[in-house]
Amino acid sequence: MAKTPSAKKGSRLLSLAGMTARIGGDVARDRWQRLWQKDIDRSAADAELYTRIGKEIAGTLGSMKGAVMKVGQIISQYRDVLPPELIEALSSLQNQAPPRPFNEIEARLIEAFGSDWRQHFSHFDETALASASIAQVHRARTLDGREVVVKVQYPDVDANIKADLGQLRMAFKIARVLPVKGDLLDAIFEEIRQSLNDELDYFLEASTLQRFREFHRDDAQVIVPEVLVELSTRRVLTLIYEPGDHFAQLDERYDQATRNILGERLFRTIARQLFVLKTVHCDPHPGNFAARPDGSVVIYDFGSVKAMSDVGVQRYAAITQAAFAGDAQRLEQGLIAMGARNTEHTPHLCHDFYAPWIRLAQASIDNKPVNYAEFPLAEIAMKLSREALPQWRAFQPVPEQVMINRAIGGHYWNLREIRAELAMRPFAEKLVAEALAGEAPVLKQ
Repeated sequence: MAKTPSAKKGSRLLSLAGMTARIGGDVARDRWQRLWQKDIDRSAADAELYTRIGKEIAGTLGSMKGAVMKVGQIISQYRDVLPPELIEALSSLQNQAPPRPFNEIEARLIEAFGSDWRQHFSHFDETALASASIAQVHRARTLDGREVVVKVQYPDVDANIKADLGQLRMAFKIARVLPVKGDLLDAIFEEIRQSLNDELDYFLEASTLQRFREFHRDDAQVIVPEVLVELSTRRVLTLIYEPGDHFAQLDERYDQATRNILGERLFRTIARQLFVLKTVHCDPHPGNFAARPDGSVVIYDFGSVKAMSDVGVQRYAAITQAAFAGDAQRLEQGLIAMGARNTEHTPHLCHDFYAPWIRLAQASIDNKPVNYAEFPLAEIAMKLSREALPQWRAFQPVPEQVMINRAIGGHYWNLREIRAELAMRPFAEKLVAEALAGEAPVLKQ
């Protein structure tokens, strides 16, 4: 017998409550050991504790699926403030999920279009084209012959968000794995909650898609699907089908020159969204992007989008410019202005602390081509994070930038998947300088 919605909700709460209790037990045992074992290796003990906590969180969220799994994916992007052992465990969370039975999807379609929903389509493929943590996509054809995709949200996703996030926030407070006070942790989770709620509103996504289509309209090789408003509701979104090859599937049709074009186009597109449009597509999952042999990039799924304030964009530009210039003092000042530095814990960090991070930033966006397939940015960042553990609480997340950082970090992996070789420093320096000057760069790419 299938579980009722209330039974499913109760089961989710029990899973999260059990996870929270186990984390609490791990933390209590760790504190007890430190109290009685004066000669304990604190760094090794920290690493062991955070590994256990990370595996516990990843295992629980991965088994639950739904929106709560996306929270784990988002939090895992905090590579600058989370213990590296926790990041490593959370990185196992993936966006893919098995498709739901079609009768569940059909119930949503009936809710959207009525019991005669099939009369809106000349064909509807009941086998999912793709499935993820909160929705799945089906191919279809309209009555006038247009090929479309229909994204259908799972029926129980929105009902679970508030309770799931409350339990997860409690677990993070107990574990103390984010170096922030309770009110800042609450603000971070509120930002995540709002982002997830926005992602579940397909009317909002349709409006966002239209805005991004307008922004990219002068570049025929950045493709944003067209919305069919008449076949869309708050929980069902219908788009013109835009085919492409996902970045992990690029074959011999994509020689190195084409891969470089794709990588450069992706880099320019995301950078211009941040510094010109000031609104960024924030779900860098590789399934949300596709390529074509002519060098075009197709962008899917505009549910997770973040609008930045003018001040927020300028602060990003300022720390980027400081890193390119190798100016540790300006970088420190920029991070303090941004709110990313916890000066109560550590009033000042010297040049020697920032120097390896500056070198990494300069090497990752350089004047000469960077081979992203071979450039070990993530591995170096992880090593530096481990070495910086004594200064761990000198930094803190900035709620407004939760989703932006997710996008920036995720696209490094997309460039790595594409195997692009890019020299993007001149473009980046010009764009950042224009943002700081308050100029409006021309929209054409």
